[in-house]
Amino acid sequence: MFRQPPFRDFPPYLKLLCLTLLVVSIGLMVLAVGTGLAILIFGKGVLDAISQAANYTEPSTVVALKFFQIVNQFGVFILPALVFVLLTDNDIPGYLGMKRGWHRMAVFYGTVLIFVSLPLSHWLMELNGAFRFPSSLAGVEQWMKLKEDEADTLTEAFLSTGSLGGFLFNLLMIAAVAAIGEELVFRGILVRIFREWTRNIHLAVIIPAFIFSALHLQFYGFLPRLLLGVFLGYLFVWTGSLWVPVLVHFLNNAFAVIIAWMDVRGWIKADFENVGASSSPWVIGSSLVITALVLWVIYHHERLKENGASG
Repeated sequence: MFRQPPFRDFPPYLKLLCLTLLVVSIGLMVLAVGTGLAILIFGKGVLDAISQAANYTEPSTVVALKFFQIVNQFGVFILPALVFVLLTDNDIPGYLGMKRGWHRMAVFYGTVLIFVSLPLSHWLMELNGAFRFPSSLAGVEQWMKLKEDEADTLTEAFLSTGSLGGFLFNLLMIAAVAAIGEELVFRGILVRIFREWTRNIHLAVIIPAFIFSALHLQFYGFLPRLLLGVFLGYLFVWTGSLWVPVLVHFLNNAFAVIIAWMDVRGWIKADFENVGASSSPWVIGSSLVITALVLWVIYHHERLKENGASG
């Protein structure tokens, strides 16, 4: 489209600034359009209903919140990512690593990685919960707890559906759209920017994972979400395919949606937030060892494929 995409030769810090500006500007524009559509669809009182909702027990309010959740994913992640790549490179799929295929075994091992790391992830969440700020930052801690409670209440409202339609919509919103949008930005773009900036593959994985976790504004889930971001980052850089972290991210979120739906339907008795949790040091230690082993298997599997292709 461009003879020379305007962002192509920008230094990494300037690309990061441009991406941030696109996220803010496009996010605000899409929110404005989405708000107008919400008023047309749900009526003039929709904004008051959302702002005054305490526990999201009104079904129409939850539907409106789901609408805004999808609007947010498109406005903050999907559209800014596509526009940024369009202004940076003429080959959008190539830039994002979407030409390398699905890497079925990497997706399989990545999914195994998510499950075997559950005890470790829950232990990290306990560490988060045990952290206390100094008294001088009591206001910050209180704000973080408030945001955590709000996020938990909203998530519970989203997942408290027993209908097949509600379940399928949650799969679309929580699993599919979220996985695509977040992986486009955090792995497809930010890993590339920080790899160019730092010349260090590990920093290129860890820094976007840190940003990924921080932007969720759920401090007491920061460490396990950071761990997930690191897993997804290494899956991306080892395979060179964005489809791998997208699919693993999707399966991770879909698992929570499925467990919550089955619990609401009365088919099982399980709290999706505590699946895989254990207080046994042996279980947690085994989870750490097996997680490291699966990561090693993924890395060497991809290196063998690469060497075989080059040979």
